[in-house]
Amino acid sequence: MGIAQLNTRVDQELADKVRASAQRAGMSLNDYVTGVLEADQAAADGPDDLREARARMHARVAYQKWIAGGRPETGSMTMDEVFGA
Repeated sequence: MGIAQLNTRVDQELADKVRASAQRAGMSLNDYVTGVLEADQAAADGPDDLREARARMHARVAYQKWIAGGRPETGSMTMDEVFGA
């Protein structure tokens, strides 16, 4: 298996948080980000409970971005409505 390079742009606040998390974990930024991506993909390919936890996490982040963008909550679904809990 070869090595590929991924380039992405993120806002400065997220970059600072990720760097700080890597430092706290005693890992290089590359190793930390690789671990996060591997964990996310393992959850995506895993059993139902891991896939649901992953979906909830991604939905929560998307919701927070929606609200931070000044979009209305009026008429929106709750997380329980989305996931049928």
